Order: sequence, then C-alpha cells, then structure tokens
Amino acid sequence: MNKAEKSFDLVIAGGGAVGLTLALAIAQQSQLNVAVIEANERPEPQNKSENSPKSTNSNADNCTSNNDSFLDLRSVALSAQSTQILGALGLTSLSKFGCPISHIHVSDKGHLGRSSLHAQDYHLDALGQVIELPVLVELLQNEIKAYAQQVTFYFGQSIDQLHKSADYVELVLGDKQRLKASLLVIAEGGNSPTREKSGIDTQLKDYQQSAIVANVALFDDHNNTAFERFTPDGPLALLPLKPASQHPGSYRSSLVWTLSRSQCESVLALSDKDFIARLQDEFGYRLGKIKAVGNRSAFPLVQSRALQHIQHRTALLGNACQTLHPIAGQGLNLGLRDVYELVQIILSNQSSDKTSDIGSYSGLQCYQQNRKNDQARLIGATDLLVHTFSNRYPPLVIGRNLALGILDSHPRLKQILAHHAMGFHGTSGKSHAKL
Repeated sequence: MNKAEKSFDLVIAGGGAVGLTLALAIAQQSQLNVAVIEANERPEPQNKSENSPKSTNSNADNCTSNNDSFLDLRSVALSAQSTQILGALGLTSLSKFGCPISHIHVSDKGHLGRSSLHAQDYHLDALGQVIELPVLVELLQNEIKAYAQQVTFYFGQSIDQLHKSADYVELVLGDKQRLKASLLVIAEGGNSPTREKSGIDTQLKDYQQSAIVANVALFDDHNNTAFERFTPDGPLALLPLKPASQHPGSYRSSLVWTLSRSQCESVLALSDKDFIARLQDEFGYRLGKIKAVGNRSAFPLVQSRALQHIQHRTALLGNACQTLHPIAGQGLNLGLRDVYELVQIILSNQSSDKTSDIGSYSGLQCYQQNRKNDQARLIGATDLLVHTFSNRYPPLVIGRNLALGILDSHPRLKQILAHHAMGFHGTSGKSHAKL
C-alpha cells in the first residue's frame, strides 16, 4: 500500500554540513517548507561537555582500544568567509568549539623554500577556524530545532525512486513514503546515489594517491598554527585543534597526509609508535615531539566533477558538484559558497514574487552561471598545486622553492594569498555578514 504523499517546497537530499546549512538558511529567511533526507539514523541525545554541543560519538566505533576518543573526530578547516556565513545563521559559538587559525606556515621538505601568513598582519583575529565535523553538524542541527514546523527530517532514509514532471519532483523513499517538491537539492557528497538516479554524469580524475586522516596529541602548544608541509610523495597538513575538555592542557592537531596508494597501505599498517616516527621524519619538529596518534583512516583521492550542476527542478551542492584534492583544504568552503548563492537566488525570487517557482529553470541557470567561475578557479588551482608539489622533477622543485621564497618577501603577493585562504576573492570578496 502506498503511503500518503507529502508536499514540500524544497527537498534536500543529504543532511551533512552543506545540506543543513541550506535548510537552516531557508527556514530562517522564508516560509518555505523543507524536507531533509539523511541516510544515517537520527543522532542519539548525548550528555553535554565543554568541547561539544553534545558529546559526539561519531566514529567512536572506529576508535582503537589504546587511543582516547578525543583523538578520533574528523575535522574541517573553515575559512574566514565560511565562519561569516555560518555566524550569520546564528552559529556564534563556532569560536567556542573551533580553534582559530592565527598563523599558516608552508614549507617544502629538504629545501629552503617556505612562507608564512599571520592574521595580525591583516588586522584579523583569525584566518579561519578548525572544528571537528561532527560538532559542526550538531551545531547546525541544534539551530534547526527552532524551525521544527518548517523543516522535516527523514533519518535513515534514501531516495529509492525519482520522477519529474513539469511542476514538481516526486520522490519515493526506501520505506515507500512519497514526497513531492518544487525543487530537489542534492547535497549527499561525492558518491551521491541521488545524483546518479537523476542521470547526471561525472568526470573523474584519479590522482593515484590516498589521504590518511587522524588526530595527533602534542607535547607542545601549536600556537594556533596550521602547517602545510610539501614532501616528494605529497602534501602533509597539520591543523590546530582546541584542547579537549576531558584532557585539560592537552594540545591536538588534525592530520591530513597524502601518499601514494601503495605507501598509504604500508603506513596505515604501522604500529602507533612507528607511525609517529615516520610522521615525525616527514614533518620535522616545528610542533615539537608528537605524543600520540588517534584512530587512522584513509580515503582515495579522486577529483570528481559533475557535468551538469542543475537539471529540471534539481540543483547540486558541495561535493555532489565537485570533490577536490585536500591539498588546499577548501572543499567545504566551496560548498558553503554554493549554498550562499542558491539561497540568494531563492530569496530573491520570493521577495520579488510571492508566487514564484523556486524550481524554475531560469533561477537554476542563474545559480549555475554565478558559481561557474569560482568552482572552475578553485578546481584548477587545486589541480595545479597537486602536480607542482607532489613531484620530484628537479626543475619543478627549484621553481616551487623560488616561488615560496619570493612569496614570503613580497607583501602584496602574500596579501593576495591570504585573501584566497580566507575565501575573499573575485566576486566572493564581498562580506557575507548577512546571508
């Protein structure tokens, strides 16, 4: 028996950080009814702690027995622009749960080339924030609770069938519930099943690399410094994290270590002691000695680009549009700019015409056109960085070290780099204090 069909203005496939940001922005600034379809089950309530809106146990089942859970949460770097976007939506506690990036240090292993950026040089408190992804998701979920009459969640569900007509999209969920909406937004990530059901093809570029992610405990204070260390095998980043409340005086950093696939497997197989020794050899001692490492995981690095970002009554957001190499740490920031643009178009249509169709093709074309340059620029820049800094070819090694040296001694070039790191560039240079 078919269940009764429920109608919404907007259905969002994917309840991660990007999808939740869209849901919150629309609920706060319009009367549109929104449904969020999330494959994971509804999160269980947890006891509150100082360093989490609720003690998050995401990835807890992957924690090894000899490692503290405070080392086992995946983190993301938010640019200054992204913190503006989220702050405008009410996430004013980002500074409480996130760690500010006051300094960025870039170096090339075995060579003299290096450069650094400092927030104080640009009269800023921080160049960005590093926050654990489950904590960010929970902050967004908590904000959305105030709009329970507008936002309906379907946890533990996926879209089983998708049918499009002239005026709406009809969805059939795995439990046979039927939903109808003027607009479907796909924000499920790089391996989106709904994007595939929509018939949108992707173009893939395999870097033949994998990234190891983990958190590490330090003996010394990181001083809110983010490190990017280029090695012949790939970039290695260590991002500052807030001390964990259950470990007063603890210092932590989030590791993203790019290696070839074969190297990745062997490094993952090392004992904690040997892993730390290998990491210390690659990174050096700018952070002092590494005390411990949390649970390690790895994922293959493949650039994915959707050949279309819109379709009839359908729009893609974030990693469903494109997945980037983590060398620049800009994937989520790019996705939040996608959200910002789509929200502006939806709200503009609403304010100009109360009967406007938020799924109209003209509006979606405008979204795709407005995002094209920013997406292409960042994809191209990221790809160039990968090939330039994951390379042993002597002329390239010499060239990149000369470039780092010139950059560090040229204030204007450093200012341009700093603005890109903060997300303020091109048409995105405007303030996002109001979403």
